[in-house]
Amino acid sequence: MGRLSGYVRAGVVHPQEAPLLREAVTLLLGGDSEAEATRWLTSKGMLTPRGNEFRREVLHRLLVNPRLAGLNENGEPIEGWDERVLEPDVYMRLQDLFVERSEKRGTPREAHEYLVTGGCAVCDECTQGMIGSRAHAEAPPSYKCDGCGRTRINAEKLEDFVAEHVLAELLKPGARERLEQLQRDIEAEIARLKEHIAGADERFAGIGDLYGRGLMVKAAFVAAQRASKEDLRTSKVRLKHLEQMTDLPIGDVHDLVAWWRTAPFASKRGLVLLEIEHVRVGRAEGSQVPEKRVLLDWRQPVS
Repeated sequence: MGRLSGYVRAGVVHPQEAPLLREAVTLLLGGDSEAEATRWLTSKGMLTPRGNEFRREVLHRLLVNPRLAGLNENGEPIEGWDERVLEPDVYMRLQDLFVERSEKRGTPREAHEYLVTGGCAVCDECTQGMIGSRAHAEAPPSYKCDGCGRTRINAEKLEDFVAEHVLAELLKPGARERLEQLQRDIEAEIARLKEHIAGADERFAGIGDLYGRGLMVKAAFVAAQRASKEDLRTSKVRLKHLEQMTDLPIGDVHDLVAWWRTAPFASKRGLVLLEIEHVRVGRAEGSQVPEKRVLLDWRQPVS
């Protein structure tokens, strides 16, 4: 079993992680949502023991784990558990809050598969990525800037705009050859990233060896570990993003419009990500028309 966030080992709290988790719980008990608490942890640079950024569902699974309060599955104190991230009474208040919020939730909204999230759609004002969102419970799906929060656009309008331009681009002379070259570029980058990720353990071991031999002070060791974890997380995210762009059936498709209407979502998303590097969305400024707000950065072959 891997290390539990907030602990160095069973019953010994992590001096950096435990205070951050306690503050995140304070935010939740004070009225913040789990998404807000997750973003706060990320802003403080906290990563999971695997070196990934926290997601809302990952944080929730952690916060309902009784070991966070030094308790077993029956709610009894674990023998020999000398330190704990949360006091049992705080842990129980948090569980009551989760139950209360769950009971207040209405009928789940129909899920929407967002076409250009994950860093493809970005805010043209602050350059941060846009996430799937709804302005309120009854609102249609939309994209909202995850940075400044001021840029928002209707998801259906944006995705129709992007699809029309991607299909039009593929109908141009030489488009298929360019697409094949892009796929080769992506496959080469995937191979490089896999090799880089595979060498992570060796890099971590090298940092630990330098520290163990007294060739690196503790502050530098901690900074190097954090930077290496962030590099590994970024590489894994990039790899996952790139792998969505491969194995597309476009070479055998003749009627692209008809194909698009019935194609699996993963294939449509992969095609868009392969063709477009960024979808830059500007502020509304009184207009909701994508033609006046959206710029497309087309991906160019390396050679």
